[in-house]
Amino acid sequence: MKTVLFLIGCLFTGSLLFAQTTTTAAKTAGSNKFVILGNAEAMYTATKGESGFGDVNFKPIFLWKISDKLFVESEIEIETGDGEAALGLEYANMCYMVNPYLILHAGRFLPKFGAYRGRMGEGFLNRFAGNPTGFGDGGIGAMNETGVGAQGAIPWGNMKLAYDFYLSNGPQLLTDPENAGQFEYEAYTTNNKSSAVGGRVAILPFSNSSLEIGYSFQSKSKTGEVGSDYANTGVRMQAFDINYFHNIPGIKSTIRFTGELKNQKADKATFLKEDETQYSFNNASTCYYATASIRPSLADDKFLRNLELAGRYSFFNRPNDAPWGGSNVSQVDFALDYWLHWNTLLKLCYVKQKGSESVFNAQFVFGF
Repeated sequence: MKTVLFLIGCLFTGSLLFAQTTTTAAKTAGSNKFVILGNAEAMYTATKGESGFGDVNFKPIFLWKISDKLFVESEIEIETGDGEAALGLEYANMCYMVNPYLILHAGRFLPKFGAYRGRMGEGFLNRFAGNPTGFGDGGIGAMNETGVGAQGAIPWGNMKLAYDFYLSNGPQLLTDPENAGQFEYEAYTTNNKSSAVGGRVAILPFSNSSLEIGYSFQSKSKTGEVGSDYANTGVRMQAFDINYFHNIPGIKSTIRFTGELKNQKADKATFLKEDETQYSFNNASTCYYATASIRPSLADDKFLRNLELAGRYSFFNRPNDAPWGGSNVSQVDFALDYWLHWNTLLKLCYVKQKGSESVFNAQFVFGF
């Protein structure tokens, strides 16, 4: 572990030194430019039985503009969620700008299915310390995808139309007794010849882009290991999302409403229990969340305009007979946030999930 941390330190030091000489290098290398952004997070968690600090994350984002047409983005995450430092590649995506309305990309990229995971879940964007139920690990959909895609936006009078289509490895069916019917969404390599086809289309109907309404889909005809009895087991997913953000001078506040509904349906398959008994179940899941927040950002008092109050309700309907399923899960979150800077905030959060004890989270997020 010391060796890994030393190598990471050397990497970051070298990157910083390179970034400091970017201006000089750009003069001799055309428009080649490099910058490091990202965020760091630290969490305190308290329940009735225990409390303590944990989940310290450091996530640098490397942005490299090679030319006016070529662009590379990558994120490395160092986290301590399992009690020790772990290093992972979140994404590494290469982009080519065809024209102002079309960008082609390839690599490992943030998910395009739905809106929360790829756009609203980052620490300095999420008003809460955790994810809605069904939208984090163990939920529906990937945290990242590996493949190719095309994205862009098209003006339509006073409106805008955004699109994002992709071809990726897609989900892989798990068949072991404990996880039968669940999916591995983020594998680096494929397990058969089938790829997932998906995309998201969104409309921004107002000229000020304050409202966005999106629809997503993903389909994969084969998710099982090639040559196995599950090779032709397919899965289909759909999602609807909404995002509304607006300043209201009458109450000197900024309000935001966000929500998303996701559904997943897998083909029927027969699995084996640990005692070799065969069984099958209706492998369909649904999850949704709705969030409302208000921030008196137009108030005269500096302390008051940096406060934000948010509430969220989420629900996850899992297959009753699945070994990882069972009863439905509902969750209520409340948060009081204080913005020290536009990308730096302190979150004080209360979480109550059905069947579990209440949790208090305090999280500090610093964007850079």
